[in-house]
Amino acid sequence: MEQETTITMIVIFGILIFSGLMVGAVYINHKLKVENFQITIADLSDEQKCLHICGFQYPGSTYFDQYKFCLEKCDRISERENTNCKGV
Repeated sequence: MEQETTITMIVIFGILIFSGLMVGAVYINHKLKVENFQITIADLSDEQKCLHICGFQYPGSTYFDQYKFCLEKCDRISERENTNCKGV
């Protein structure tokens, strides 16, 4: 009876350790992606940042319409900013 309890505890701890490692790996991977993205866009202009974000948000041909809409929004934003700068 005591041996079965010990084996059960070892199995439970093994599952908990494995689960913890998996959650930690996913968290670290997400954190590295966010940091890499921030480093990538740090030196870009606002228009370039918008275009870069559109590329990440809608990758591939399945989102082509949404990607085009996102690019149009970037163009409108950049036109609005350019108009405001010229009026000053």
